[in-house]
Amino acid sequence: MTTRLMLTLALVLGLAAPAGAQTTKLWFWGHSLVNHVSGSDETTVPHWLAHLARAERRRFAAEGMFGFLQQYAELPPEPGWSFGRVERAWRSNRLPFGEVGWDAAILSPPNFVQYQAPDRPLDWDNPDNLSPVELVSTAFGWAEAESPGVPLWLYEGWADMAEWGYPPSPRSYRDWAEYNAGPYHDWTRRLAEQVGAEIGREVGVIPTARVLARLIDGPLADLPPTELFSDDAPHGTPTMYLIAAMVVWAQIEGRPPPPDTRLPESIHPLVRDDFATISTAIWLAVTAPEAEPAAVFTAPTIAPEPEVEVEAGIEPAVLIVPDVPETGLADPALSFGLNGVNDWTAEQPFVDLMRTARPWIGHAGEEWGAWDFDALMAGGYLTAEGWPRALPEGVDALETFVLTDQDPGAVSLIGRYVVTWAGEGTLEVGGLAFDQERRGKEIAFSYVPGEGLVSIRLTALDLEDPIRDIRVFREAERELVELGEVFNPAFVRRIADARQLRFMDWMLTNGSPVTAWEDRPRMTDATWSWRGVPLEVIVRLANETGAEPWVNMPHAAEDDYVARAAQLVRDSLRADLRAWVEYSNETWNFIFPQTAHAGERARETWGEDAPEEAWMWWAGARSAEVADIWSRVFAGQEDRLVRVVGVHTGWPGLEEALLGPDGSRLDPAAHWDAYAVSGYFGHDLGSERVDELRAAIRDGGGAEWAEATLREGSVAELTGELWPHHRAVADDWGLDLVMYEGGTHVVGTGDAVEDAGLTAFFTAFNYSPRMADLYRELAAAWREIGDAPFNAFVDVATPSKWGSWGALRHLDDANPRAAALAGIAAEPWGEARDAFRHGLWIRAGSEGGRIEGTPFGDLIQAGPGDDVIVATPGDRIHGGPGRDRVILPGGPDGLSESWDGGALVLSGPWGRVRVASVGEIGFAGDDTVLTVMEDGP
Repeated sequence: MTTRLMLTLALVLGLAAPAGAQTTKLWFWGHSLVNHVSGSDETTVPHWLAHLARAERRRFAAEGMFGFLQQYAELPPEPGWSFGRVERAWRSNRLPFGEVGWDAAILSPPNFVQYQAPDRPLDWDNPDNLSPVELVSTAFGWAEAESPGVPLWLYEGWADMAEWGYPPSPRSYRDWAEYNAGPYHDWTRRLAEQVGAEIGREVGVIPTARVLARLIDGPLADLPPTELFSDDAPHGTPTMYLIAAMVVWAQIEGRPPPPDTRLPESIHPLVRDDFATISTAIWLAVTAPEAEPAAVFTAPTIAPEPEVEVEAGIEPAVLIVPDVPETGLADPALSFGLNGVNDWTAEQPFVDLMRTARPWIGHAGEEWGAWDFDALMAGGYLTAEGWPRALPEGVDALETFVLTDQDPGAVSLIGRYVVTWAGEGTLEVGGLAFDQERRGKEIAFSYVPGEGLVSIRLTALDLEDPIRDIRVFREAERELVELGEVFNPAFVRRIADARQLRFMDWMLTNGSPVTAWEDRPRMTDATWSWRGVPLEVIVRLANETGAEPWVNMPHAAEDDYVARAAQLVRDSLRADLRAWVEYSNETWNFIFPQTAHAGERARETWGEDAPEEAWMWWAGARSAEVADIWSRVFAGQEDRLVRVVGVHTGWPGLEEALLGPDGSRLDPAAHWDAYAVSGYFGHDLGSERVDELRAAIRDGGGAEWAEATLREGSVAELTGELWPHHRAVADDWGLDLVMYEGGTHVVGTGDAVEDAGLTAFFTAFNYSPRMADLYRELAAAWREIGDAPFNAFVDVATPSKWGSWGALRHLDDANPRAAALAGIAAEPWGEARDAFRHGLWIRAGSEGGRIEGTPFGDLIQAGPGDDVIVATPGDRIHGGPGRDRVILPGGPDGLSESWDGGALVLSGPWGRVRVASVGEIGFAGDDTVLTVMEDGP
């Protein structure tokens, strides 16, 4: 259908608001190309629509929610937008959606999914394997049902600019504009057609991309791209959002934007001074007839741009990800190290974000951070668990942070959040938290990821009942909090198919402050970024995902700590999973405090004149002692334990010092089971060969040169020399050869760290198809020589000048390297076990009924109806509203109940199930029905 015909239908059928309407009301499902949270409403489309309406002395109101396709399909939507000069059209707690009198419902697809057809399932955050057509149809179908006849429009925004570079060269900018006018716009038109066919309604397109392309080739030809866009997302300047609003106006209102609109100084003078001409150009572009969209979908093709040095030779990605059963792989061939827990982590592993919060700091007057966490703890102003007791004299506030500098592409973080607490005092939320609503001891706020943070600030505390037990969670996940869920389901989906999970960073192993068992991280700690994640949590993640845990004992831990840790793991880890234990981490590496500790202890043991390698003597002896303690605890269950000793892969021969002096050498096989090496490559690119790399980049072949140099250099050395050496040593010692960490070490060092262009190249290269190929080759070589899977460091991490360590850059990422690792994981290792399978996150519908999950421990959320939920051991079940019954295995004999917070833990001979908001318990083995949870904990 042509745009002119669509516009005619809009006028005839009522798609556009009548000119005399008292207030135009628009609903938006939108993201940052509609509403960019920048500190100014001028980077939002609704702000400028209201501005245009005021020029005609008309009223305008809008409401919307942030998200991407997956969030749009979570219904009903929860409005969360507010602007200084835009009336709010709807508050869901006051009026049903269908009674607002909307003039249009507008939905904004993301601008980075156009590489495949709209009826293809999305590659990211898509457990239900849904396509854009299906997700948009769900949202628009709901809008039609709630508000019959409401005009439905797709706002196409404009294309992602990352592949063309920012700022783009003149040639790249032209190519980008052509892509907007052609394949990108055609993709949106095809989506509109297919959604319309699905729901039986006309769906229109607001052609911002096509109109923008015409303007760039016309009246805006002299406007540099940096005057319209601020980054490669690309988020816009106020001028860009004004132009977008003018396109929306022309399409929705059916007439040109008011030509005499007065504009502020923030709008570029080229647009401000020639507004009437640009308004006419937009009107003509919106109403121009169009040919039918291309019959065959084509993704963009971007030629290499010599002017954009960081992209020299790096091709666009084509992602091929293997099909994996819903319950995961029974024989996975990949392990992961987990990224560190802190307020800036891209991993976001926990339902309660307070678990990742920065340790408290205190501000005094103009001195930000006058009191650090250690000073507050030493002064008695914090409890043993790190909760504030009082403000020191002269301190105005104690403050912590979450969600720091999250990638804007982390769309699953967009949404409504809640802060709750116990105790009395004054708590404030700030930073990127907007649209706040306070209700008792709870503050709700909206959040969109980007540069900045969300702050939690305490300005007053009741000394008898201070604020404590603060939680920060997504409002939509309140039931998970009630159920006592620890792990973010979006995180679990990303790591659930690992064979092993190494918890070195979670345990703050490098420089760990823990010595005694009493000093260990606790479940009740204010944050787990302070002294590490509790061992109970580590075992719980292993049990829920079916991954074998690899834990690292603190370098200064007492024997009592080591023994108690072993006992906890022995008694709580599933019997079908093995525990891997290692003394500290890289005790040969002098950048870490544990190596200095080993040196000090060596001098105490052998004197100041001890030989240079004495620190390794001591490290080896302590590693053997730790392994022996675990062996005694696991006596009779030795098949559940793997004792690991790590070595310096790049220093062949140093490992011999681990066995101690010649006169008292250890028998390796008596203490250890596994000999652990690394699998890193590429360090030389950012150090001794950096000048060669810069020259190759200038010549336009940086990526090709880097790939060849790695393949012929550090990869060849690793696979052809270092690994074979250590294979021989492991065989000689009678140990398995395993990997503790591996992957790209392509990062700048020395002066290269501050070279922004080089960092950009390294980041792009580390997630390119060339890097994916190197990973495949490396993993294939490891498969031939190793006794346990490739261990990738790490799962999720934001790339920076310090390295591109994460397989994923955020939880919603899709990239060639991650796709390669998924393929590596799916190739059977040779020992299939149901132990490695995992349960599902099951969310039931509203009609009620019978819910049956898998045998592998599911997270089940029943709907508002009356449900019957058939439980299996390991299930966590929230009944939701309604009268729900859980059917347990067997009969009531041996059943015991205990409370864990607001959840009821049911245990029997068959295992354990955790429930919340459930009224009745039945049994598969007889007709007994028990009433539960009536009186609470």
